[in-house]
Amino acid sequence: MMTLLFMITVGWVVWKIAILGIRMTWGLTKFVFGLIVFPILVIGLFFAGLVYLAVPLLAVVGLVALLGGITRA
Repeated sequence: MMTLLFMITVGWVVWKIAILGIRMTWGLTKFVFGLIVFPILVIGLFFAGLVYLAVPLLAVVGLVALLGGITRA
């Protein structure tokens, strides 16, 4: 009986640690993409002559960020 209780507890702890790891990874990925990858992508599109693609992309992302900030307050 104690072995079963121990196995259930260990499984629960491993599950919680796995979920924490996924949340941390997702947060780090959003941070890196938002701070590094997206601005480089938009600047690269602008300098490559794809202004007609870069400007609407920037407008959509800005609108989503603005609306996301309003709804979290």
